This record gives sequence, C-alpha cells and structure tokens, in this order.
Amino acid sequence: MQPSGTLQNMDTHIRLLLIDDEQVEYLLIGSLLSEVFHTAYEITWHADLNDALPEILSDNYDVILLDYEADRENAKALLMGARNMGARAPILVMTDEMEAEVDREAISLGAADYLIKGKIDAQLLERTMRYAIERKAAEIKLAELAHYDSLTGVANRILFRDRLNHAVELARRGDQTFTLMYLDLDGFKPVNDCYGHDVGDVLIRLAAGRLQECVRQSDTVARVGGDEFTLLLDNMRSTSDMAHLAEKVIGALTTPFVIDGMEITVGASLGIAPYRKEADAEGLQRQADMAMYRAKQASGNQYCFYAESMDAEARRAMQVEQEFRRGLGRNEICVYYQPRIDTITGEICALEALVRWRHPAKGLLAPADFLQVAEATGLVVEMGYQVIDQVCADCARLTEAGLPDLVMAINLSRRQMRDEHLVQRVMDALSAHHLRGSQLEFELAEADVMGDASLATESLGTLAITGASFALDDFGSGMSSLPLLQALPINRLKIDQALIAGIAEDRNRHGLVMAVVQLAHSLKLSTVAEGVETAEQLKRLRELGCDEAQGFFLGSPQSMADILASLGRTSGHLPLGAS
Repeated sequence: MQPSGTLQNMDTHIRLLLIDDEQVEYLLIGSLLSEVFHTAYEITWHADLNDALPEILSDNYDVILLDYEADRENAKALLMGARNMGARAPILVMTDEMEAEVDREAISLGAADYLIKGKIDAQLLERTMRYAIERKAAEIKLAELAHYDSLTGVANRILFRDRLNHAVELARRGDQTFTLMYLDLDGFKPVNDCYGHDVGDVLIRLAAGRLQECVRQSDTVARVGGDEFTLLLDNMRSTSDMAHLAEKVIGALTTPFVIDGMEITVGASLGIAPYRKEADAEGLQRQADMAMYRAKQASGNQYCFYAESMDAEARRAMQVEQEFRRGLGRNEICVYYQPRIDTITGEICALEALVRWRHPAKGLLAPADFLQVAEATGLVVEMGYQVIDQVCADCARLTEAGLPDLVMAINLSRRQMRDEHLVQRVMDALSAHHLRGSQLEFELAEADVMGDASLATESLGTLAITGASFALDDFGSGMSSLPLLQALPINRLKIDQALIAGIAEDRNRHGLVMAVVQLAHSLKLSTVAEGVETAEQLKRLRELGCDEAQGFFLGSPQSMADILASLGRTSGHLPLGAS
C-alpha cells in the first residue's frame, strides 16, 4: 500500500481506498484528484481483492473505488460482504464500458455508483465521490434507526438476521466459516426490580460495550432481546479459540459494573453453535439457544457447545409439550398422596399431593417424565390449578368419609408464585368444596425461595390471606438466609433427603440434621424429614426430636381411593415400618 501526498490548507480532507491490481490506475486517479484544489485527497492503494474486506470494514476511509472488471467474481463477493457486514464507506465500481447488466448487478450488490474507465475526468470523479459520500451518510442515519438497537448502538435483530443469512450463504459456498454464540445475562431482572429500569438500561448499554471490546471489528454483536445478545464470529474454526472467547466474554460480563457509585454484578450464560455443513440460519439459532439454555441449567456463568443430542432432547420435549397440553384439556392429570407421620405416635399428620400424568398410551407417568417441560413452557401453572382443585375435592371426600382432618400439602413452583390469579383460584377451590384454608399447606422449594426472595416474600404474604400454612421444602439443599427464614410466614422446614440418607452412618450428617432441628425449633418451626427409607433412620430422627417424617419406608404414594381404604382400616394411624 502506498499513500499519496496531500495538499495543505484545504477546507476538506477525504480518505480514498483504491482496490485495483494495476498501479497505473492508482497513478491515474492520483493525477486526476490533484486537479481538485478545494479538497485534499489521501489515497491508499490496495492491489489484492482477496484480502480487501478488512480494509473496507475499517473506519479508515471515506470512500472506496473498486475495479469491477479484473476479477468479477471476487469483486461481487467483496461488494456482498461489505454490504452484509455494514461497511460505512460507499463503494464506487469502475467498469470498462457502459453495460446496463453490469450497472444493475453492481448496484444490487451494494455499489453506490459506477464509473467507466477511460471516461473519467477530475470533475466527474470528484462529483461522483462527493455525492456517494453524502448519500451514504444519509443511508447510515436511516440504517441506524432501522438496523441498530437504539439503547446500545449494536446491531438489532433485523440486522443480525441479515448478517447471519449472509454468513450461511458464504459458508455453504466454502468461502469461509463462522460461529454463532447466544448469551443471556443472569440476574438482570433483580437489578431492574431493585434499582429501577434506568439503571438496568445503563447496565445493558455497558454490557454491550464490553462485548464489543471482546470481539474483532469483522464480528457482529447484536442485542436480540431485553438482556439477550448474539455474537456472530467470522472465520472462527478452532474450538479452543471459541472456548477462550467464551471465557473472555463471561469474565467481562461478570466483572462488577459501577453505576451511580454502586457496584452491580450480574452473571452470564453462553451457548456456542459452530457452523456445520448444510446448516441454515434458523437451525443455528435454535442450536445456540439450546446450548445457552443448557449452560444456564449448570448454575450460570458457564458456556456450553451445541451437541446433536440436544436436538433429540428438544424434539422429545416438543412432543411431551404437545401431548401434555392435550392431557391438561382431557383431565389426564391426577394426584397421588404420600403420608406424613408423627415420629412418636405414628399418626398421619398430612398427605403430600404428588402429581401424576395418566398418559393414554404410556400409562401412569411420574413428574420426572413431564415436569421439566411443564415448567419451561409455563404449563405448570394450569397443571397446578388442576392439582389444587383435585386436592380440595379429595380433602372434602376425607371429611365426608368421617375421617380425621388432615393437612393437604401442595407443591408450589416459582412460576405459580408469579401468577396473579393464584390467590383467587385457591379461594375459589376452597369455597367450591366448603373447606377451610387451614386444611391446605403449600410447599416451596428452598432453591426457588432463594432464587427470588422478594417474589417468595410477596407471594406468600398475599397467599397467607387464604389461611393456608407454608413449608420450606428441600431445606439443606441450598443456602438459606436466616433473616429470610424469619421474614417468611413459614410453619415448618422439610429436611432434604440427601441429609437424611446418611443420618444413621455418617456422624457429620447426623450433626447437620441435629443442627437443622434445633434451628427450626428455636424459630418455632416444626420439622419434617424427607426420604426416610429405614427403621434406623426413623429411630435417629425420633431421638433428635424431628417432628414428622415421610418416605417409602412409611408409605408410598397412593391414589385417594387407596388412601381412603387404608385410613378406614387404621383409623388414621400408620404402624411404623409399614408400607
């Protein structure tokens, strides 16, 4: 490359990139522009079309002249690449003669105008370039409104799709390859909730800036959702390079943001989908999204490569969703009950409702076969209401049978807690079956409570008006906060079965369970041991003062018909050790 000299004391300075394999054209253009006295032109000559795209995409030039005749195919590819990668400088093509077909072709590929070699004079050249620069500036302003995210300045969903389609087209031709990354900020919603949307907007803007610093100029950063971004990475072939960049991105985004003097930290989950032969744009997006979801399941701040097994899982999940949706409409959801017993007397204190799906072809399915899909799709909310209605109906059956009042325990998911109709639906179910709210107990998983403490506090506070009681489920599986335990209107702790499993053999587990029981009692909460499977475990729990227990040793889940028959025989008592 050889830059020409520039004239001094000019009121305008224009940087020109000439892409032509013949030096004579460079000398000719330089000579013509030397005749223009009101503008200083700085000319850079690039002889090879094959590696000119990075120069075009740089911010070093105001206008570009491209020889369109010497290597027509490469020139066309260069125009397409420049257009799809968002080149900001207008490109003028030079042809050997006036051809309507060439004119239409070059313009359709993104050329701003064309000039005919041998018919270019200083005035025509200067005027054509100046008009092209002015038109391009106006186009850029319109494009920024249509194709760039107004908050962050990075590409929006529309521009991202255009560039992804172009990348797929080039990859299919074998010219180059690319990698697509999807990422999502973990913990962004609490930032909006705690600090307001203005602070959230600043964080998103800063996050976009950090992403741009992580990638090359030829790559694309796009914002495709509230806190979701994509990275389109040009010619990235090595999986180690992909992993290194993913770690760099996660490191950049998990570094605290300082906003209005406050340090705010979020996490990031990232999915990676390298281009594979015959892949299309939609399929790649789905692959990157699936990989990101898998990374998010791994507790966040993780990246995950797409694997073909994820497609099979996704197809299975889609089939389960379709069948489960139909099942909800056909009343295929049913409830089984597992007894909770007093560790001293053996009296049944409560029945925990456990959802089952009576599949028309596969028979009775346990939650492991459908609950994850129900949670992911939001169908868990409608399922939950069906369970509440069924539990209330079964509770009324117990009363009609003249059996002692039992607390009916119902699991409540985070999605259900968010539903604005929850309280009214519970009240309606209680009213329909003439029950008291005190006959219901809602169980919330420790992970759900700690994952969104403000949601749990608000939801339970509102739901408490029904008169129901509350239990914290799987206690000991996460990191509960003592102040939160005191703030929530819970009545009992259900000790996670992982702690119970080793209570008879492991002194550390024994000590942990003892500490949990003592903590609960100091907070005036009762305790329930989950997953009791042996007589020795039950004996140790009784010695530690654990109030209640449940597990297969004490009773497996049963239908209400079987529960009614069993309670009629035993008068509400369960011989300890029976199944």
